[in-house]
Amino acid sequence: MDEQQIHDFRLSERELEYRQRKMELQLAASGIAPVGLDANAPSHGADAFVASLSGVEVDRVAEMVATVHEHGYAVADLLDHHQVAELREAMAPFFASSQRMFGSADPVLGHNQTIHVHNLLGKTDATDAITAAPMLRAIVAGILGHDFIFNAGAVAMAPDPGCSPQGLHRDDGYFAVLPRPRPPLVVTVAIVLDDFTRDNGGTRLVPGSCRWPAERQPQPEEIEYGELPAGSMLIWDGATYHGGGGNRTTDRTRRTLTLNYTRGWLRTQFNQYLCVPRERVLAMPAELQADLGYHRSALGLGGCDLEDPLRYLQRLQSDGGDGAQDRLGREYAP
Repeated sequence: MDEQQIHDFRLSERELEYRQRKMELQLAASGIAPVGLDANAPSHGADAFVASLSGVEVDRVAEMVATVHEHGYAVADLLDHHQVAELREAMAPFFASSQRMFGSADPVLGHNQTIHVHNLLGKTDATDAITAAPMLRAIVAGILGHDFIFNAGAVAMAPDPGCSPQGLHRDDGYFAVLPRPRPPLVVTVAIVLDDFTRDNGGTRLVPGSCRWPAERQPQPEEIEYGELPAGSMLIWDGATYHGGGGNRTTDRTRRTLTLNYTRGWLRTQFNQYLCVPRERVLAMPAELQADLGYHRSALGLGGCDLEDPLRYLQRLQSDGGDGAQDRLGREYAP
């Protein structure tokens, strides 16, 4: 086959996988658990998947999933003004940490880049209710299938005035060895806590780029600019080219809670991090520590707060175990 035929074949495979997900969503909305789901799994089992759609506007979910499939991203309302205010207040310490780090020299990103505060789920419960929202989870399930897990997890960011634009990139780039185009492997949800405008750096996206081959690059005229009200959620396929814009204002930050998911099968058969006690890991030869997953793979998979996982584990244990985890992020790096 020539390159065009290969591309068309991969698109057809992507379309078939989408139809399967669409059918599973329709069955679950009718109270029928799709074949192959573990009925005993407490959170992602058959009964749980069906129950999770109770009270959710499934037609709206299906519409969002279809839009992401075709265009690479979609927008929906999520929070009211009161919920936005509560989430801003609860996450204020993390946005303050972001501001404290903003503008510092970074050998990779350079000056004036958005600073991301990672690992929020290990540092606070302030985002729990939002990340458990049925509508949000139903849309993610519609894009990735019922079995999904956190990938980058929950991240806080607040691009301040003077922030430089982020380079266009794909969130699923870590899985570089898998050919494109392909079914969605990663989904990102940006929960808007300040109005996104072109001036304050609302996310730039390239529609349809989730269907592109690996070698195709976006052109300036193909970029769209996200302008969204606070309380919205912007959802995109990890294969969609996107990037935060530069904040050209003098007085407006752009606070965002970002959630990042992947397919549940993109992990080890057995959970080695839970199976093997941390004290045992620290006493092992370096080769075995690496074999258990305490190293970063490919383009950075497996890190903790942008740090080598073994180094993170050493700091976690020396600083008091899980109780000190909220003090181990980049914002508190020694």
